[in-house]
Amino acid sequence: MLRLMKSSALLLTVLLLQLSGHAQGKSLLWKVTGKDLNAPSYLFGTMHLVCKNELSFSPAVTSALQGAQTMCMEIDLMNENKEKMQSMIYNQDDSYSLRQLFDSGQYRMVDRFFQDTMHFGLATLDKAKPFMLTTLLMMKQVPCPGKDIAAPDRELAAMATNRKIPIATLETVESQMALFDSIPDKAEAEMIVRMVKDIQRNDNETRVMMDFWKQQDLDKLYKMVIQAPDLKNYQDLMLFRRNAAWVPQLKQLMSRGPVFVAVGAAHLAGDKGLIALLRKEGYKVEAVR
Repeated sequence: MLRLMKSSALLLTVLLLQLSGHAQGKSLLWKVTGKDLNAPSYLFGTMHLVCKNELSFSPAVTSALQGAQTMCMEIDLMNENKEKMQSMIYNQDDSYSLRQLFDSGQYRMVDRFFQDTMHFGLATLDKAKPFMLTTLLMMKQVPCPGKDIAAPDRELAAMATNRKIPIATLETVESQMALFDSIPDKAEAEMIVRMVKDIQRNDNETRVMMDFWKQQDLDKLYKMVIQAPDLKNYQDLMLFRRNAAWVPQLKQLMSRGPVFVAVGAAHLAGDKGLIALLRKEGYKVEAVR
């Protein structure tokens, strides 16, 4: 069970990869200059889970990180507190039961899927919030040999730590979990049912999305995922409001020295994305190819 909790910590932001807005071009690395900056900072768009054997960073990315005074991430992935995670991913209400979120037929279907593919039933997770099931399903969809999965965010943070580059965060684990808690449990349960019913299609889409990320093609990622039905009603909550809240923090960090910012690629794109918002603040933001 502790391993499941650790997986959830890694996957807290995996649902946030929904791009919206205008095309940005083929690059995941963006250079920020101008205004009051004495040295350039960089934005890098990550995908939160990839196959470990396919994970690599270009020399431009590693150079940008090595030249940074600070690395900035969405949340702290290097400081795990299992007791805190347990309190957040399990509902503390004695009357709560995961089973109650599904009708009997849905529960049997989802329970059978978990038993067949993950070799444990939902009864072991009866106090878990729906997000726990979603993260496990997301993990299963990453098409890696032996499920050898890596988190680019964590790999970059490890590189920064090894070079003694301090890490700043834009949010806390608690605030990210609160985002998912704000989505009604019943709505999340409906998403889970759809995921299980369409698991093959979702697996294929995950593979295509990973390929687009490796190709650094934000435009194709956008065109593919903007139509995702489950999250379209939560884009403002999950993406736009957070982008706007991050900009003042990034301005302050960048004014002190060069920063390497690693956040989900979703946050870079669109007229409400970090690229556009920083340009509106007077910075020059250009793709590094």
